[in-house]
Amino acid sequence: MHLNNSFIKKTKKGKVVKVVKERYLRDDIWSGSPLDPDCDPSCHKLSASAPHYLLIDTNVALHQLDFLEHAAVTDVIVCTTVLEEVQHKNAAAYQRLRAACAAPAKRFYVFANEHHRDTHVAAGEGESPNDRNDRALRVATRWYAERIPQDRIPVILLTNDVANRAAALADGLRAMGVLTYCRTLRQEAKELQDLVASAAEDEEQEAAAAAAAEAEEAAGGGGGGGRAAKRKKLYSEHLPYSEIMAGIKAGRFHQGALRVSRFNPFEGWVASESVGEDILLSGRLDMNRAIDGDVVAVELLPESQWRAPSAKLPSAAAAAGGAAGGEGAAGGKKAGGEEGEEDEEAGEEVPEVFQVAPGEHFNDSAGGGRRPTGRVVGIIKRNWRTRGYCGSLKPQRVRGGGAANVLFVPVERRFPMIRIQTRQADTLMDKRIVVVMDGWEADSAYPRGHYVRTLGVIGDRETETEVILIENDINTSPFTPAVHDCVPPLPWSVSAADLADPARADLRHLVVASVDPPGCKDIDDALHVQQLPNGNYELGVHIADVTHFLKPGSAMDLEAAQRGTTVYLVQRRIDMLPKPLTEDICSLRCDVDRLTFSVLWEVDEVANILATRFTKAVIRSRASLTYAEAQSRIDDPHMTDELTSSLRTMNRLAKLLRARRAAAGALQLASPEVKFEIDRETHDPLDVGMYQVRETNQMVEEMMLLANIAVAEKTLRHFTACALLRRHQTPPPRQFEPILKAAAAAGFNLDVSSSLALAASLDGATRPDDPYFNKLVRIMTTRCMTQAQYFGSGDVAPSEYHHYGLAAPLYTHFTSPIRRYADVVVHRLLAAAIGLEALPDSARDKEALHGCTDNLNKRHRNAQMAGRASVELHTLIFFKSRSVIADARVTRVKANGLIVFVPKYGIEGPVYLTARDKNNAASGSGSGAADGPVGQQQQPPQQQPQQRLQFLLDEEAQTVTSTDGSVRFAVFDKCAVRISVEEGEAHRRTLVLTLVDRAELPESERMG
Repeated sequence: MHLNNSFIKKTKKGKVVKVVKERYLRDDIWSGSPLDPDCDPSCHKLSASAPHYLLIDTNVALHQLDFLEHAAVTDVIVCTTVLEEVQHKNAAAYQRLRAACAAPAKRFYVFANEHHRDTHVAAGEGESPNDRNDRALRVATRWYAERIPQDRIPVILLTNDVANRAAALADGLRAMGVLTYCRTLRQEAKELQDLVASAAEDEEQEAAAAAAAEAEEAAGGGGGGGRAAKRKKLYSEHLPYSEIMAGIKAGRFHQGALRVSRFNPFEGWVASESVGEDILLSGRLDMNRAIDGDVVAVELLPESQWRAPSAKLPSAAAAAGGAAGGEGAAGGKKAGGEEGEEDEEAGEEVPEVFQVAPGEHFNDSAGGGRRPTGRVVGIIKRNWRTRGYCGSLKPQRVRGGGAANVLFVPVERRFPMIRIQTRQADTLMDKRIVVVMDGWEADSAYPRGHYVRTLGVIGDRETETEVILIENDINTSPFTPAVHDCVPPLPWSVSAADLADPARADLRHLVVASVDPPGCKDIDDALHVQQLPNGNYELGVHIADVTHFLKPGSAMDLEAAQRGTTVYLVQRRIDMLPKPLTEDICSLRCDVDRLTFSVLWEVDEVANILATRFTKAVIRSRASLTYAEAQSRIDDPHMTDELTSSLRTMNRLAKLLRARRAAAGALQLASPEVKFEIDRETHDPLDVGMYQVRETNQMVEEMMLLANIAVAEKTLRHFTACALLRRHQTPPPRQFEPILKAAAAAGFNLDVSSSLALAASLDGATRPDDPYFNKLVRIMTTRCMTQAQYFGSGDVAPSEYHHYGLAAPLYTHFTSPIRRYADVVVHRLLAAAIGLEALPDSARDKEALHGCTDNLNKRHRNAQMAGRASVELHTLIFFKSRSVIADARVTRVKANGLIVFVPKYGIEGPVYLTARDKNNAASGSGSGAADGPVGQQQQPPQQQPQQRLQFLLDEEAQTVTSTDGSVRFAVFDKCAVRISVEEGEAHRRTLVLTLVDRAELPESERMG
């Protein structure tokens, strides 16, 4: 039977079109059950001994995936009605549902009910699409019930829709809600109930409340019960989407993504193009249930209500995401009720930052420090993670037995606490767990969510590493057999065919070497230089020929494209490609033949480029050197062998190239990198210190930059619309404000009118008595930069291709295809540009390239964040059993504290200026007392009331001074801190930085 189904839809470009879909109805679509005598045995997927089959509706598929993915949930029928609706509504949920259907152990069977003659239903007159789909699922349930003996395996329609469930029961079908179903199970009941999204519980409660209300009304009662009646709203309701869009079009509202402050979770900014600068959101009320990353609609407050950013570090409890002091403390007044009311509603305290307290902002009566300030009126796009949030439960007394309402504290402090219900509270108190956010009503101080899984004991290194990987969305799943099938078997060697290939140059006679960090196994690049007969030099950069093995569209290619990059943690590496490729077949190890994609230049004595050539090649590296080993060779006058001489020549040419880039305006920025020495048996850090940058680091960097720029120019020349490039946009002037204020207060005027002017200013920002000062200024300037991004050349105007930091008109990534998928794409472009291979059709697809670059930018950013978090974790482990005094620098001042940076350990964090006795403060020495961990502030300890010091912030001078003038701190001040570890609330181990007198710091530890 043939049917046509037509409907009207609006395209992404706003066009209204009519879509006609043809359906062919058949009767040879099987049930998938061995108990169905008509089912083809090749389609038997459901078990013949299951206690029951579950047929799920769309809402269960969308909102109860954590429940569905549990190992105990098997033998599930997924109708195409559900599959199509989930695909339309949520791509991430669709992929997870598809993965469950593909897992053999789950026994999820996709039933094509929309194409079966007996189960397809047409929409009735006036019937909504939702009601039609619910009816289709009831028809499918009845079809299964008629084909499978119900006394052997009953078929249950699993739905949380009260009306759908009632209709099914009225038709004589078995139907129940998810929570009710979980309670029918025995062994897994407790764990499964925790996995049920709270929306399901709410529907059950609403159904029960409605039934109770009906009974009460029938009995002549007054009614008026229920959640809405007994709880008042804490937030404003969000406006409907249509009203938000109309307001944006009219200029009343402004759209942008919310960025929550790293140090103050109750302060955020929304970048708005319509306003022309960031809009300040201050306090949870103005954020109005928006979280970091949400795209929101903001209404500007009247200018008389504009505020300045907070001048204070938040209190300890506030930084942890909860209430503190006064209202909202344990036993304090609950939201919407009297003291002690609604004990079951854990966490409904009113946080202290709901109201903006006087004194929390700069004294700006003249308006000098105020910024455009607004409030969220609606959410345009939620940024809630489907993978969930990692954290732990807030310690509290839990009554034995049954479900308990508890507060979950995310490890990322920019997110609010989440209220969950669990039957495992006692066993979860010392665990890291994953929780998903389900909703956030206007009458609740916190969002509600549900438990997903346990990661391990808090503080365990492997558990905390797993937290880092989940938080940053790093894929750690093993490579599939299909991916491994794409890798040549080991041992592998260059074949005779490869050597005979006329398109591949044999460069094995060249003195080639690699220079990398210690322990590097995935060697992407190797270098050479040789003098030519005419007196010029041939420079060579040889890059692993990954695309020789990584074919477009293969299982390995699709996996690498999704992962995007290799992720480097302190103690492990999460590869983009399987290890046999990264550490052996493609790795340019010494003393073995390897395939490369090489760039060769002819340069003169002063490094002017005379000619450039690109070729596939075969090389044989003479040495795999570390930066230190290469530097030692260069510095040792007694070493005169061919390899060492070539390193000296390359280093000299690299210095000339570097000077030429600097003259063009390339910025020499800095980052606070540290290096760990790891115990090989325990994997604990034995030592940590600043990463040493040598001339050989800069030599390799210059060679890689030279190759990347050459390849960018070549690929764009041949593929003007689909070249993959990398740009670094000029930072808007407002982004430089922090460093400009700090530098001006220190007596330096930085010129940010161009990268060339900024580079010259940075070179001049020195202090004779402080050799670290210039590097600190460069580190702080780096933080003002925009993020470099991958893009397709057809996506932006040529005037926007420029790389600001490198002062390069064109740039790309070509030199690391083992660990970056962007480089893989560029290798294919270059191979096509020089006529070696045809460009894959997907590479010419502008939309596909845009999606690829979006994913690459996201994966690159996530990998960077994971790497930094791993450093922080190992720093915490290092200081767990020791207390150390270290040199530090003040990078920011607040009215009640400082942000300090400890160069030796790469630590930056807040400390509090406490109201200590005047006698305990060393006058003007920068050694005032302070307490506070990195990322979470400790409350000042209790002190004697006499002669307490008060502090005043001077934003212009970038100083904080005691009212009597005895203690003063300024940005860039030297100070000393004691570093230790303390365990705070919710099992949060944090680094505590305590200011001490600098006289306690050994002379050898002082950096000037």
